[in-house]
Amino acid sequence: MARFFLLALCLFFSGAQAFTASPMPHRMSSAILMSEDQESIEERGVSFDQDGKSNVWAIEPKVEVSVKSSEETTQSALIAGGAIVAALGFAAVALSN
Repeated sequence: MARFFLLALCLFFSGAQAFTASPMPHRMSSAILMSEDQESIEERGVSFDQDGKSNVWAIEPKVEVSVKSSEETTQSALIAGGAIVAALGFAAVALSN
């Protein structure tokens, strides 16, 4: 009984470490230094104003239109549904044995 109590006590205190704050990992900041002969790299969606403050804006993604017919879409849905049923059947057989 004493061994069980000691084991339970050890597990209790070792599990309590999961809820403590962990130390922050050391992040190495890498500064990109450019010489005068290198071209500056421009990012889309970022600019700098007169005071040197950065302005960031969102870039909208291009809209893609589906060119599949309704028959192709239905066929794709049926194939995906069949694959799901087959996977569920395989899982049921595997788990029942």
